[in-house]
Amino acid sequence: MTQVHSVILKIDGVTKLHGQFRALNSISLTINRGEIFGLLGPNGAGKSTLLSILAGSSKPCSGIATFDGTQIQPSNQTLRSRIGLVPQDFAFYEDLTAKENLLFFGQLFGLRGTFLTNKVNEILQIIGLDDGKAHQYSKHFSGGMKRRLNLGIALVHSPDVLMLDEPTVGVDPQSRNRIFEAIKTINALGTTVIYTTHYMEEAESLCNRIAILDHGEIIACDTLKNLLALTQTTVKFSIIEDDQSKEEILIRSIPALKPNILPGSYSLTTHTNPTPDIINLLVNEKIQIINLQMDSPNLEKVFLSLTGRHLRD
Repeated sequence: MTQVHSVILKIDGVTKLHGQFRALNSISLTINRGEIFGLLGPNGAGKSTLLSILAGSSKPCSGIATFDGTQIQPSNQTLRSRIGLVPQDFAFYEDLTAKENLLFFGQLFGLRGTFLTNKVNEILQIIGLDDGKAHQYSKHFSGGMKRRLNLGIALVHSPDVLMLDEPTVGVDPQSRNRIFEAIKTINALGTTVIYTTHYMEEAESLCNRIAILDHGEIIACDTLKNLLALTQTTVKFSIIEDDQSKEEILIRSIPALKPNILPGSYSLTTHTNPTPDIINLLVNEKIQIINLQMDSPNLEKVFLSLTGRHLRD
């Protein structure tokens, strides 16, 4: 039976101007409850602007954004309390410890007593600051630890939607893995996640669906599998060509196969991965292979094919 997803966030024709600069140009998309939704694009693509509108921090110039059918407005504090935002800048007090920061922000959301204490301890464990680091002043933290504390503060009030704006910029591999683990844990508990990044590997690793933004417009929005299908896989291989019949067998069996300049060298480009078929053919026909290389699709190539430039240009 096919699972039906309910829409938790809807953006319909949203445009945002900064003076004469069009940061967002008639953006429309839906985000399903319980998914990890990726916003992928280069710096200046409009990711942070869209996130600020979804978080209720700013209003669009035109169009509408809704949360569970209710229009998102900066004045709607009830709606905004259901959102956790992890900004690019650090949003905590450096003269407080990690635990003191979490307790303070938890109190701002109305949490008290044992419930607050238990929640803070739970968050410290999720973000990997549950040992002696919980009692260190955050001004002494590494960049990665500060990023993790930023994440923890956005989680302390148990939001329905967690929004992260480039949360791994400048962090060490250990902290990046911790952040990934925390996001997956929170998502598994039912929290919808919106993750903005210009790192294609992060989007590929985390996200159920991905919207690719460029110059304030969505140029593609789909599952990773469907986005990768927009580009092609190229397989190159060489065989020991001691018999003219070998080439005839290959060409007859794989009509799209192209002989290269070097004798016994071939390539094949398709929208699906042809490697298993090629290997099976070589084994069945007892054709000896010298080498095989596969150039697989990735989001960088998808972005290049859609825009004509690299993601990080």
